[in-house]
Amino acid sequence: MVPVSETTGIRHDLGGSLNPSGSCHMPSRPRNRIGEVYGQLTVVRPSERRSRGGNAYWWCRCSCGCEREVPSDKLSHNTTRRKATVTACENCSRERQVEGVCAKNDREELERRRAAQQNRLDLKGSIPDAWLKLPLTDAHARELGAVKFFRGTRCLRGHLAPYRINGGCMACAGQIPSAE
Repeated sequence: MVPVSETTGIRHDLGGSLNPSGSCHMPSRPRNRIGEVYGQLTVVRPSERRSRGGNAYWWCRCSCGCEREVPSDKLSHNTTRRKATVTACENCSRERQVEGVCAKNDREELERRRAAQQNRLDLKGSIPDAWLKLPLTDAHARELGAVKFFRGTRCLRGHLAPYRINGGCMACAGQIPSAE
């Protein structure tokens, strides 16, 4: 039974929860998750460990063969939830993060090249034709082994000129006059 204060009449719950008979007991057994798949992780067995909130931990095997102990509140199929989920071992998670950053960088570089191409089309006729033959961005210049590139944008001082991959505007450096 839950103790009741004689003076206030308030029931004091000393941890755990109440069942219908009013007695106090420890948290219930966790739902059996063995065999469930979360991303690259498959739950293989329960752990003896519990989080401070009472959540059970589960041993999960990644598709690479590594095992990882994961709290049950981090295992979820809900993609709209705000709470972080665990879907792979530490090594695979790190690899996926690096792959995600590389894909983002590739998308951003493609966008920069498209913008440079459009800028150059708009400037055609008002700049030297040799500048239109230069690479579009610094990354493009590095890929081609070139040292100069032309984006078709103005530098901070307002010059319209090619850039060096390891430096800045060539007009600012006094190497080439600005187009305008």
